[in-house]
Amino acid sequence: MGGLNASRIGAVIGEAFAVRASTAMTSTLHAEHGAAILVGLDSEVTVTLPGPGGAAVRGRMVVVPPDVWHAASCPGPTLGLLYDPELMPHVAGHARLRGGPCPLDGDLLSRFDGAAAAHVASLSRPEVLDGLARELAGWLAEASPRRAPDRRVARVLEALRDPAADRRLAIARAGLSEAHLQALFVRDVGLPIRTFQLWRRLLVAVAALSRLDATGAAHAAGFADLAHFSRTCRRMLGYSPTELRSGLLLT
Repeated sequence: MGGLNASRIGAVIGEAFAVRASTAMTSTLHAEHGAAILVGLDSEVTVTLPGPGGAAVRGRMVVVPPDVWHAASCPGPTLGLLYDPELMPHVAGHARLRGGPCPLDGDLLSRFDGAAAAHVASLSRPEVLDGLARELAGWLAEASPRRAPDRRVARVLEALRDPAADRRLAIARAGLSEAHLQALFVRDVGLPIRTFQLWRRLLVAVAALSRLDATGAAHAAGFADLAHFSRTCRRMLGYSPTELRSGLLLT
């Protein structure tokens, strides 16, 4: 397909999803709390799992469920789409049904190829990336399961979307013992409350990279220092803040 301007990459970071276009992709081993869909525009994406032998999944379009450790690479132009599992539960549900990283092909790949081809000359523009992400989410919604979290878990989720929220207060207001709430939270969300709050802080910090340097973004999101932000970024997204900041075009 080609067409991605080699001098630029672009990204859109919103509340429900993020999209990043790049001329190539290489991430280190990480686990993100998001449903990822990785699309190789000219060549296959390779998603490698940890463990002996490093089992690999390859395809032009590969879905990775939330909270799955993996590394990803593609030698050519790539789109990486990351959907919030709570705000886009149908995308996360579709990914989880697969049981692990796997290729998406057939009608879904053909439809996305057609949409991307129609905008091949402008894939670094935020409005184009935003439109592609929404269109793909709409297709996945047609046949994806939805399951609402427990209402008490939902209240905690809503409170912790603010990176400055007091986690202990949010837990106390749920009206359950901390152990019981933690168990429900892991069941419905897929990770502990503390880790979810760290994930939310990371997203706020990454979005702030469009207007602040890495140190300023770390402090704006409540990280103790740049080192903590950098470690979290690599562990949860597979890139350093500097790598993510390059070429960001945020909405």
